[in-house]
Amino acid sequence: METVLDRLELTEKEFGERLAVDDGVTALTYSQMGDAARGIGSILCEKIVKGEPVAILAEKSTATLACMYGVVYAGGFYVSVNPEQPPERIRKILEVLESKTVVVDEARREQLAASGYTGAVLSLEELYKDAAEKSEEAAEKLAVIREKMKGEDPLYGVFTSGSTGNPKGIVVQHKSVIDFIGHFTEIFGIGSDDIIGNQAPFDFDVSVKDLYSAMFTGAEVVLIPREFFSTPPRLLDYLCDKNVTVLIWAVSALCIVSGLKGLRYRVPEKVRMIMFSGEVMPIKHLQIWQAALPETQYVNLYGPSEITCNCTYYRINKTFEKTDKLPIGGAFPGRTVFLMDDEGKIVTEPGKSGEICCAGESLAIGYYNNPEQTAKQFIMYDLDGVTQRVYKTGDLAAYGTDGELYFAGRGDFQIKHMGHRIELEEIETNFTALDGVERAVCLFDEPKNRIVCWYLGEIEPKEVRVRLKEKVPAYMVPGRIYRVEEMPYNKNGKIDRAYFRSLLAK
Repeated sequence: METVLDRLELTEKEFGERLAVDDGVTALTYSQMGDAARGIGSILCEKIVKGEPVAILAEKSTATLACMYGVVYAGGFYVSVNPEQPPERIRKILEVLESKTVVVDEARREQLAASGYTGAVLSLEELYKDAAEKSEEAAEKLAVIREKMKGEDPLYGVFTSGSTGNPKGIVVQHKSVIDFIGHFTEIFGIGSDDIIGNQAPFDFDVSVKDLYSAMFTGAEVVLIPREFFSTPPRLLDYLCDKNVTVLIWAVSALCIVSGLKGLRYRVPEKVRMIMFSGEVMPIKHLQIWQAALPETQYVNLYGPSEITCNCTYYRINKTFEKTDKLPIGGAFPGRTVFLMDDEGKIVTEPGKSGEICCAGESLAIGYYNNPEQTAKQFIMYDLDGVTQRVYKTGDLAAYGTDGELYFAGRGDFQIKHMGHRIELEEIETNFTALDGVERAVCLFDEPKNRIVCWYLGEIEPKEVRVRLKEKVPAYMVPGRIYRVEEMPYNKNGKIDRAYFRSLLAK
């Protein structure tokens, strides 16, 4: 069975001298990337056993990427750990993984020590340096490991929040990435002439689309430093100077640029396609991007990490009004996406919401060292007379009268207030559509039985309340409305709802 290393080596043969990755400081061709990964793999294979996780605590860089692929060559699977996380969360991640080996860049050694980790620690810088000397002698050593590798082997792990307070480690196999990226690159025409501007950190599976779309096609990945997103002119200069053609970004990243009026400074005119996911895209921000880049193709992607990146997509080929919702579209090939009600029946009736479920290709192996949670979310279900493995997302959606599928928020975003069943997502959509409002977050304060909203924008809360009453029923107008100076984001670039929930508890 084919693995991603087979794809890397095919690309190496065809596009060996083309740039594979550029982090703004160092750039590697595909030949150099392959050599570095194999060199690192030959070192790591003496320290890990097949199927073992290796955590990598480092900023994204060419060296970090080479190390990720090196872990795979060594027979393990990689777990990128974002250094922006606090030591306590890092500790919990490493506990779940039961990590025997962690790779760390020198700048993060103290942070790793603060997490209480006591296993083997390897220096990223030293691994990368030593790889050059090991690449020639790696072939024989790695060939033995390669013979035993198969498509069902784990490739990477990403962590998401867990309801128990402990993070859940989602493990994805080689075959899942091969199947999904094969469809993804074909549908969106990604090829060797493309330059993909990577926004997402490596511990967020949005980056999987960047890295493997490039690996499978010979495209180049330009790694965008995180700090550039706080200064849009610097970011836009970087996109233009690097001739970026494809953006696969979190919604919040796009909204930072449009909200800070970055496109008035400079437009990245070579960008031919912009794909976004992670949150609902406010139409107001989409319109700003469309006005700046009217010939660019825009695509709304949906799907959690448990199904390998995305399960549906929607090409935006018409004009939407500010209060409209974007459809999440149809399923990628090889997938079946359907809605399930509380009784386990399939929902097809327009306007009736159900939980989004996904079957078919590219489901994750499950949650690492967490069989109970895996059994809860990945169920066996009779679909069209065939019992299949299905992932229950916890997200709600409904079909519109136009036959399109529309995201309706998380299951826990639906509340009962003043006798009415309310989707907080609907309030946020109308809130964000107001002139003078950039982003908004609504939560339900159950002890005080009121809806609370925080927003980023220029207008006063009093004016917001007046305008909102013109758009939604009185029972949907938040009882408390607060303006914030900046919108906090979590490690995945999404609005940090946990931060706002903590404000409710005060």
